[in-house]
Amino acid sequence: MGLLQSLIILLAVSLFCTDSKAEPQLWKMLDEGLYLGEFASTLKSRISNFPITILKINPEFYSFKLLCASEHDGNMRTAKQWCNEFGLLAAINASMYKDTDPLKSTGYMKNYNHINNPHINPAFGVFMVFNPIDSSMPESRFVDRRLQKEWKAQIEKYHTVVQNYRMISKGKRRGWPQQQKLYSTAAVGMDKDNNVLFIHSPSPYSTHDFINILLSLPIDIDSAMYLEGGPDATLYIGPKDIQTKSEGRDGTLFGKNFGDLSTFTLPNVIGIVKRK
Repeated sequence: MGLLQSLIILLAVSLFCTDSKAEPQLWKMLDEGLYLGEFASTLKSRISNFPITILKINPEFYSFKLLCASEHDGNMRTAKQWCNEFGLLAAINASMYKDTDPLKSTGYMKNYNHINNPHINPAFGVFMVFNPIDSSMPESRFVDRRLQKEWKAQIEKYHTVVQNYRMISKGKRRGWPQQQKLYSTAAVGMDKDNNVLFIHSPSPYSTHDFINILLSLPIDIDSAMYLEGGPDATLYIGPKDIQTKSEGRDGTLFGKNFGDLSTFTLPNVIGIVKRK
């Protein structure tokens, strides 16, 4: 091998190593199949500029649970209390709830034989379903009632069904014209590899802008639905020795806590447990 060829090979190896080191680490591995990412928003909020926290969950390693106060003694709990009492590794809002009946979801919600809300909300376009009746079905999926003609048959194949506003479906924005109101946001999504994403932004945005932000992040998002906004929007993560609590506010009353200080109680949460 000549000197010139050796120099070319050394230069190529050097460039490869430099590029590898320069590649940003997007996800921190918490456990097998469980990753935590904090992403700077591509659009600065008028109120603050905190990162967006996303917990990426591989359904092959984790099961999803819907916990409702209406099914468990009628008492709402903080996200941390739901996790500690029911052995969850993480929890996020399951849905918005009715002002006149705080234990009831604003959309259709069932968990096995327990029906929290039996009525399909005509304004809500998507269902997150999990706990399949037939083990050959995907562990969790999104069913879009605007795009899938057989959506009723699809949701009937699962023990657990949660209905909410759709934000993203098949990698595209769905609805949400621009609004003046800003909210911190809790959402749940799925990426193109079928990982489930628990999403929380303590910084408030209009939902229109937040959808654009999610589509711009390097997370390969395919589907997403809106869970909650304002002070109730919560994501609690407590696997092993890692505990993160983000507490959001709307544009009028904004704040953020890391720790276990939240006093907001939630009627319904989606949580995860490790598969045995």
